[in-house]
Amino acid sequence: MMKQNLSPFRLSQVSFAVLASILPLGAIAADTGVQAEQVEVIEVRGIRASTEKSLNTKRFADGVVDSITAEDIGKLPDVTIADSLQRVPGIQIRRSAGEGSTINVRGMPQVTTLLNGEQFLSAGSITEVQPDFTDIPSSLVGAMNVMKSPTADTLAGGISGTVDLITRKPFDLEDGFSGAALLEASTGSYSEETDPKFMVSGGYNGDQFAVLATVSYDEANLANYRFGTLNDKWGYAPFENHEKANCWYCPKTDMNGDGDSDDAEFTYVNYGIMNRFTERERLGATVSFQAQLSDNWTLSSDVFYTDMDDADRQKGITADNAWSGHWGWQEQHDPINRGQLDNGHNLYTAQDITLHAPRVVSHSESHTNKRESTNFNFELEYKGDGDFSGKVRFITAEASRSHTENVAQGYLTNGLAHGLRRNDGTGAIAVNPGGYGPEPVPMRLNYTGKHPTLRGPEQLQGEVFGSNIDRYAIVSTYSENNYDEDANLDILRFDGEYLFDFGHLEKMSFGVRTSQRDVTREQYVLLAPFSNPVGEGTVNVMWKDQGLAAFDTDGNGELNTEKGDITISADNPLNFSALPSGWVSKSGDFGPASMDEYYFIDPRQLDDHFGFQNALYAGNIKGGVPGSSYTVEEMTQSIYWSADLSNDFYRANVGFQYIKTELDILQNVVGESICSNCPGSVATDGGDIVTDRSFNDFLPAVNVAFNLRDDLILRTSWGKTMTRLDLEAIAGGLSISRARAGDDIAAEEGVSPDLLIATDAQMQGNPDLDPWRADNTDVTLEWYFSSSGLMSVALFKIDLESFIESAQWQIPAEDGDGVTRRDVNVNGQVNGTGGTMEGAEFSYQQAFDFLPGFWSGFGAAFNYTYSESESGKTGFGGESLPLEDNSKESGNAVLWYEQDGLQFRLAANYRSKRLHTVSTPGGMGNVGIWTEPTTYIDMSASYDISDSLTVYMSGSNLTEEYESQYAQWKDNRIAQNIYERRFTLGVRGRW
Repeated sequence: MMKQNLSPFRLSQVSFAVLASILPLGAIAADTGVQAEQVEVIEVRGIRASTEKSLNTKRFADGVVDSITAEDIGKLPDVTIADSLQRVPGIQIRRSAGEGSTINVRGMPQVTTLLNGEQFLSAGSITEVQPDFTDIPSSLVGAMNVMKSPTADTLAGGISGTVDLITRKPFDLEDGFSGAALLEASTGSYSEETDPKFMVSGGYNGDQFAVLATVSYDEANLANYRFGTLNDKWGYAPFENHEKANCWYCPKTDMNGDGDSDDAEFTYVNYGIMNRFTERERLGATVSFQAQLSDNWTLSSDVFYTDMDDADRQKGITADNAWSGHWGWQEQHDPINRGQLDNGHNLYTAQDITLHAPRVVSHSESHTNKRESTNFNFELEYKGDGDFSGKVRFITAEASRSHTENVAQGYLTNGLAHGLRRNDGTGAIAVNPGGYGPEPVPMRLNYTGKHPTLRGPEQLQGEVFGSNIDRYAIVSTYSENNYDEDANLDILRFDGEYLFDFGHLEKMSFGVRTSQRDVTREQYVLLAPFSNPVGEGTVNVMWKDQGLAAFDTDGNGELNTEKGDITISADNPLNFSALPSGWVSKSGDFGPASMDEYYFIDPRQLDDHFGFQNALYAGNIKGGVPGSSYTVEEMTQSIYWSADLSNDFYRANVGFQYIKTELDILQNVVGESICSNCPGSVATDGGDIVTDRSFNDFLPAVNVAFNLRDDLILRTSWGKTMTRLDLEAIAGGLSISRARAGDDIAAEEGVSPDLLIATDAQMQGNPDLDPWRADNTDVTLEWYFSSSGLMSVALFKIDLESFIESAQWQIPAEDGDGVTRRDVNVNGQVNGTGGTMEGAEFSYQQAFDFLPGFWSGFGAAFNYTYSESESGKTGFGGESLPLEDNSKESGNAVLWYEQDGLQFRLAANYRSKRLHTVSTPGGMGNVGIWTEPTTYIDMSASYDISDSLTVYMSGSNLTEEYESQYAQWKDNRIAQNIYERRFTLGVRGRW
C-alpha cells in the first residue's frame, strides 16, 4: 500500500500565493487609520461569572451559538468533553462504560469538531466523522462553542453543528507567573476501586512573550454490565414448515407444539449475562507559546497531545444455539401474537423463555486500545495600524490507534447436543467429555423484572449447575477484528479581513485553505499453524475449535470428525482445572442481576492477544484481512468570503464557502483464503482497486440578528452544509461470516457437519457514496433580561439532500468448500435522499441575585429540545422510522448555588427513546431496535477555603441509571446496559 504526503511543491505554491496576498495588503493597511475594537471582557471565576461569559459569547456571535466556559467544565464531574457538552441545548450524548464518548447535535451524529477553529486529528475517530471524546481530558480545554448555524468562515464538516474546542492562550494569563493544580480520587458503586487523577498547569505572561503548559493524567476502572442478547443484529424469525420457502435456519418441526405449522418465533442467536469492566489510563498535555514580535505581528504555536490505553474486559455466561440448525430452541411462556409475517406465519414473541441451549459457555473476552495523537499549530498574525488584518496558519498532526480483540470460550456443555466431537484417532467422543450433556441445557431467560436474568437449572446431573470446575474446558479461542490505524494531516490556510466605514458595510472576511489527510488501516487476525498428524502439510487456523478436523486423516475425501478425521490438538484438552495458576477465577458478580457463581478465564490474561494465543497454540502469526484494510488520501481546497453588515436595528453576516474534495481510495482485492476454519475475508492481497473521486460544494450562508430591543434579539439563518465521509464506509470490503453446519443442516444439505457454512455478510465499503448534504434553516428569539439571564426559543429545520443509511439485501455466498448453496443477508450502507430533521429548542437560565440574603445565591438553568426526523424507512408495522440515534425529546435542568465560597450544582439530563439501529431478521422486514428513555442525575459541590485553595466533591449517575433496549414493541425487551454510580473527592489550588 502507498502512503502519500502533502507535496512540498503544492505547499510552496500555496505559501507563495498566501504571502503574496498578505504583503501588499499589509502595506496598504499600514497607511490607513486605526479603528478601535470594543470588546467586553469578563473574568471567569465562579458559576455566576461563567454563566455571564457563556451568554456574552452567545449574544454577540454571528450565528446560532451556545458556549461553555472554563468554570462549567470543572464544576460537574466532567471526565470527558462529551460529559460537559451534554448541558448544551440540543446536545445528546452516548456513553462508553458510563463516560460520555460521542455526541449528537439536534439528533444527528454528523458533527465536526475543531480545535481552535481548525480541523485536528483525534485518535478516537481516525476514520469516522463523529467525534469520540473518550481520550480527550476536559481539563485541557478552556471553552467550547457549539455552532448550530453555518457561517462562511467556519470550516464545513458538520450537518447539524460544529463543536469548537478552545484551549487557553498564554497572553490571556495574568501578568507574571500563574498556575493551577488539582488532585482527586474517584470510585464506583460496582467497581469499588480508587482511581486517581491529577492536573497541573503553569504559565508565564511577560510583556513580549508568554508560555502555558498543562498536563492531565487519570486512571479509571468502570463497571458496565450487559444482560440479554449480546448482538442486536443477530435476530431471526424462524418459521415452521420451511420447505415452502428457502430458509436455511428454519425448522421442519412444530416449534410451539400447537399442532399447526403456521407459526414463527422471534429469537436471537445467543443470550448472556456479562460482567464488563473497562480500565482506562488517560494522559493529555498542551503547550502554548506566544510572542509579540512587534506592535503589528504576533507569533503563536501550540501542541495538543493525547494518549490513552484502555482494556474492555468481559466475562459471563452465554447460552446459544451454536449457529447449527437449532433454531426452534426456545420454549416461549405466555407468548404474544404480533400478527402475520409476509409469508403468512403468525409471529410470536415472549419475555419469559426457556432456552434449550445446545451450548452453554463461560465466555471471556478482552478488547484493548492504544490511542495517541499529536497536533501542532503555528500561527503568524498581523494586526496593522489600518483596516487590514490577517493571519497564516500551518497545522500538522499525526494519530494512531491499535485495537485488539481476544476471546476464550470455555464450554460447560460437552458438545454432543450440536454434534461437536473430538477425535484423537481412536474414535469420536464429545469435544468436552466432562461437560453437561448430551441433551440441551434448559436455561431460563426472563425479562419481566427490573433487570433481565439468565439462570441455569438448580441441579443437573447430580450437582449444582456450574459448580464443578471439571465441567469446564476451553473448546474455542480466537483473536479477530484486530487493526492498526495511522493518520497524518497537513493544513495551510490564510485568513484576512478588511474593515469598512461605508454605509451598512462593516467588514469583509476572506480566506484560502488547503489540506491533506492520509489514513491507513491494516486489519488482521491471529492464525496458529497445525501440522497434519498422519502426513505432510500445515494449515493456519483462526477459530481454534477443538472439534475441528483440519486434515482428511482417514483418506475418505471429506473432513468429518465423526467418520474418523483427527481433530486439532486432540491430545491437549484445555480443562480449566489444568490451566496455569491465576488464569481461572470464580465469580457471581453481575451487578444488580448477580446470580450463582461460575468459573471464568480471567479476561486480564487475554489483554496480550499474541501471548495468550501462543500459550495455548504456539506460533501464531498475523493473517491479513485485505477487504477491511485500505489507504485513503483526502485532499481539500477551499476559499471563503463573507461580509458583516449592521446598523442600529440589525447585524448580518453573509457569505459563502467553496470546497473541492479529492479522494484517492486504495482498496484491496480479496485473494485466495490463507487459513482453515476462518472467515473468507482472511486471504491474500489479490491486488489493488484504486478509485479517484472528486466533488465540489458551494455552501452559501446567511445569518441576520435583528435588535428588536436592547435586550431582545431575533436571529434568522440559512445555509448549506456538508460533511466529510467516514472512510471505512467508502473503503472497506465484503466480509462473509461462516459457522459450523451441525448435524441438522448437514443431514438436510448432504454436507459434513464440520463444514463452515455462510450465515451472513457485511459490505463495509462503497467508494461511490456521496457525503451528507443538507439545507439548514434557523429562527431564534433571545431575551437577555439580565447579565446572567436568558430565555430563548429556536425553531430549526434540516432538509437532507443526501444522507447515508444502513441497508440489507441478499447475495449468494460460498460455503467453506467454495460451493454456493444459499443466499445470505448482507448489511451495508447506501445513499438515501429526502430525509428531514425539524424541531424546536427552549432555553432558560437565571441567577436569582434579586432575592434577599441566602436565597440570592441560587440560580437555575433549563433547556428542552424537540427534534422530529424521518429517515425514509418503514418498520415492521409500516410505521415511519426516524434517523438512528435521534431522541425526539431531550432536556437538561440545573439548580445551582454560589455564595460565601460555597458552590453546589445538581443537574439532570433526559433523553426520550431513540432508534438504536434497524435490524432485518429473516422474514420480518425492518425491525427497529430502540433504547428506552433515560435520565442521568449528577451533582457537584465545592468550598473555597481561600482564594487559592478549593476542596470539592462530585457524583455522577446518582440513581444508577441504565439503558434498556427493545425490539419493535416496548414490551419486547432484548438487552440492558448497566452503568455505575461514581463519586469523586478532590482539591484544587491556584496561584
